[in-house]
Amino acid sequence: MLIYQKRNNLKVTFNGYFYKEEKKGIKKAIEVFNSYFNISDEFYFNLNSISKHEISNLNSEYFNKKGPTDVLSFPLFSGIVEINQLNIENEETLGDMFFCRSILKMNAAKYHKSLIEELQLVLVHGLLHLVGYTHADESELRKRENAILDKVWNGLIKN
Repeated sequence: MLIYQKRNNLKVTFNGYFYKEEKKGIKKAIEVFNSYFNISDEFYFNLNSISKHEISNLNSEYFNKKGPTDVLSFPLFSGIVEINQLNIENEETLGDMFFCRSILKMNAAKYHKSLIEELQLVLVHGLLHLVGYTHADESELRKRENAILDKVWNGLIKN
């Protein structure tokens, strides 16, 4: 288990194997994400790299969906308002995120992205779920996701 932390930045606990370049891409996406949400550096989430079989089981058990998916998030709080009411001096976990590298590789090829870009996309998507964005308001979720990813990939600031 490795924990990444930058001052005034959300922490991540890595579970499973992560390549050096993947960690670098993850760190960049977290920094940009946190520029939008300013989450305490005492807060963290667990990022788990799992197999296609494992993510299929989670998808079935918790979402009643058959087959594998790229990313699943399990938030512990209802949203950013509740998160912002927590004591910033206490260490808090925002939840768990699981991704499947083999699905990311397939999606990267399908959508003409690098594996790192696809990883950053699912990471930002998953983080948005951890702070309360849902598919019930798909347009707001995608709007925020696109703004963050634009800044991650192009360095543009669009708050």
